[in-house]
Amino acid sequence: MVTRQIVSDIEKVNAEFQSLNEIFVCPIYDPATHFIELSRSPYYRSILSLRHVIKLLSDDYMGRKQNAKNIDLFMLTPSVSSPMGPGSDSEAIPIDFGGSKSYLTDSSQFGFEPILMNGIDKVYCYLPSLRGEEPDKRHLNQFFHCEIELRGTLNEVMIVGEEFIKYLADGLMNCPALLSTISFNPEKTMNALELLRDNDFCRIEFSEACDLLIKNGFSRYVNITEHGRDISSDGEIMLMSLLKCKTPLWVTYYDRGRVAFYQKPDPADPKRVLNADLLFPPLSPSGFGGEILGAGQRQDDSDEIRESICSQGLDTSPYEWYIGLRDDKSYETTSGFGLGIERFIAWSIGCGDLKNVIPYPRLKGVMTKP
Repeated sequence: MVTRQIVSDIEKVNAEFQSLNEIFVCPIYDPATHFIELSRSPYYRSILSLRHVIKLLSDDYMGRKQNAKNIDLFMLTPSVSSPMGPGSDSEAIPIDFGGSKSYLTDSSQFGFEPILMNGIDKVYCYLPSLRGEEPDKRHLNQFFHCEIELRGTLNEVMIVGEEFIKYLADGLMNCPALLSTISFNPEKTMNALELLRDNDFCRIEFSEACDLLIKNGFSRYVNITEHGRDISSDGEIMLMSLLKCKTPLWVTYYDRGRVAFYQKPDPADPKRVLNADLLFPPLSPSGFGGEILGAGQRQDDSDEIRESICSQGLDTSPYEWYIGLRDDKSYETTSGFGLGIERFIAWSIGCGDLKNVIPYPRLKGVMTKP
């Protein structure tokens, strides 16, 4: 699957670690001295090399295999995809920019959609996203996204998402020496990557997932509100355990009132939307698991999108430009996904804390030098 040139580039990185026969331990994070650890810890040398490999693979897959154009956009925006709805824990970061209210960018999606109207089929980026919710082991206030937006449907973008994950897995299998320095269990990591590469992913509809958890005595993992339902991160792990998933699991068609207003309602059932989250089973008891990739088909009707915004108690004013795109004669349905880079890295090496797989953790209320 992976091109010979990229394999050669990865093997060069892997060769740097060929003679090492130890697992490097992540230093205990201290914001006052983190930059020193970053400058001398062999663990961070491995993490930075792994990040480099994943960037190489992402650019090769998106640019060469998908023929998507790499478009790096703004880091300031007046319109954010956060807050994403009553079920979201995502929070925008506002700033005053020359007297104008703006936000740090949480996603490139809103910037991509107008570009696709200009005769371009697919665009992608590999950029930081910034969000203001309280950080924890699963959330950082600055993290990296590989995002793609294309002209097409949810099913089409899910195919791309699954192929992308398989491509990353195939590529990472070419750097066993590197992975052996930071994986909690190198053999288990390689086996998991092989499973990803060679097998179709599991799939379940969101309503079925909720019913399965409740039926098996895990209703505490299903949050039921007036706007709809959502499943906690612990519930995602339990769901994969109940289904005995050894590969990632697509969960499709979430409740409309609990997801982003720009997700297209299902024509067959307008109470749910055309979206999907890809959940990964953890490789260790303390390793990262759950949602790593989120995909969706965008609203294509201006009245319908206003209805979603209003029903979620949001103000339509910042999004009138976005709504108006739907009435332009050149508008076509688009879909997209975002892969959380730190989440994928943490999953692949059995790490449970995202701040341990990024060079400079940005955590709300914590100042890290520089």
